Amino acid sequence: MVRNIYESKYYNRFMIVPLVLLVISLYFIPHLQLDSSLKGGVSVQLQTNQTIDISSLTAYVNSHIPTAHTSVEKSPSGVTVTIDANTSIINAEGNVTALLAQYSSYSAAVVNETTIEQELKASPGNSTLLSQLSAQQAAAARYLSAMGKTANSIIAGLSPFTANRTFSFNASDPQSILNSANGAYNNASLIYKTQIMGILGGAVHYSAYSYNYVTPTLGGFFLSKVRSIIITAFVIVAIVVLFIFRTPVPSFSVVFGAANDIIVALGFMAVFGIPLGLASVGGLLMLIGYAIDTDTLTAIRILKRSEGTPEARAFASMKTGLTMTLAAIITFTILFIVSYFTFIQTYFEISGVVLIGLVADIATTWLFNTPLVLWYKKRKEVR
Repeated sequence: MVRNIYESKYYNRFMIVPLVLLVISLYFIPHLQLDSSLKGGVSVQLQTNQTIDISSLTAYVNSHIPTAHTSVEKSPSGVTVTIDANTSIINAEGNVTALLAQYSSYSAAVVNETTIEQELKASPGNSTLLSQLSAQQAAAARYLSAMGKTANSIIAGLSPFTANRTFSFNASDPQSILNSANGAYNNASLIYKTQIMGILGGAVHYSAYSYNYVTPTLGGFFLSKVRSIIITAFVIVAIVVLFIFRTPVPSFSVVFGAANDIIVALGFMAVFGIPLGLASVGGLLMLIGYAIDTDTLTAIRILKRSEGTPEARAFASMKTGLTMTLAAIITFTILFIVSYFTFIQTYFEISGVVLIGLVADIATTWLFNTPLVLWYKKRKEVR
């Protein structure tokens, strides 16, 4: 018969294990990599029947594009090549955004200038209006000058991609400035794509391809949304759990369980080289739901039921919970193996993240949360 570990007088020492995992994970999290969906970059899917040597193709692309930091993965129809966004194009993208903001400010100043001129027709010589008109004319000139400087910066920064074309503009025409800067940026993006496909074509005989470019701005937007979603999920969970238990200790144990599972999963993703992307975020959200489920049911069983001793109820919960967790581990292990051999990257990332989190959940739930709730229950009974 398996011994009830919660009948040991040193059961609270079990809490050290998940805390050690937490510290280790916090150390590795800064090394976690983001995939192109969250940091921006180029993702090319090549359909090919050719046998591809992953390391050789990675080295080949990196040798032709030194800043590529290439990642190559097998896919169901061939390979997926992920390349970091080009620095010159990233800088140009930021400058194009700044140029649009300057154009918007210039347009607003011109509109204000026109409005004041109309008012001056009704009130000629009005000193206040004349002063406002002068200020708006100065602002328009200032923004127009800034537009010209930004456009020159964009064109100069993209010179490696625009050597065969000249992009000039009329410095007094804001639309001409915009068109020239956008033309240089679009032309550079097209040439960069052509260069990448040419390099890949020199190593892989592909029958079809899919080229996707996620700008760093869009990737940053996705990343901020991921943070917001996870934070919102934890806030809602904390409110619901506090409403259920009405006391801080059990509520803390449940929320800590979910948070620790996520942190450990992120830490070991960094260790095993699993990038954080939109797919792996789905796995992390699944972990939150799973952790909350097991921790809440265990806390309710220990605190609100009366059959047997609290230790016996805790041990019974552990046996039930471990059975559920092991079943989930077996399921996701099968998915992990199948996705690995069939090269389905999305399922591979989700299953890998969930597997790490489920193992972490065993330590967190049964070696930290349950002893904490059990200690709280016994202390409450003594009172």
